[in-house]
Amino acid sequence: MAVLRSLITDCAFPRQEEPRRSTLGYGDFDTLMNVLAKAVAKGPYIMGEQFTAADVVIGSTMRWGMMFNLLPKRPDAARLEKRPALQRATALDQQLAAA
Repeated sequence: MAVLRSLITDCAFPRQEEPRRSTLGYGDFDTLMNVLAKAVAKGPYIMGEQFTAADVVIGSTMRWGMMFNLLPKRPDAARLEKRPALQRATALDQQLAAA
């Protein structure tokens, strides 16, 4: 989770010089994106068929990064959009924003 946040921060505030790979918790952008893709390759969720807190934490961070165009849109993240709880929460957010 922390490495995903670090990556998003680096996307939002690019460094002047390329840091040594060993100084970053995530290595590089492509490596972390590949790790995330492999994490959901076995099933619709990180733990396979079972939706867990890991999906909430990683998924919400990814959605936030995509919302601000700091991360590329990912087809695996679209699976979370279909979750009824997320749809209810999004509807409530939209109602509050409109008020």
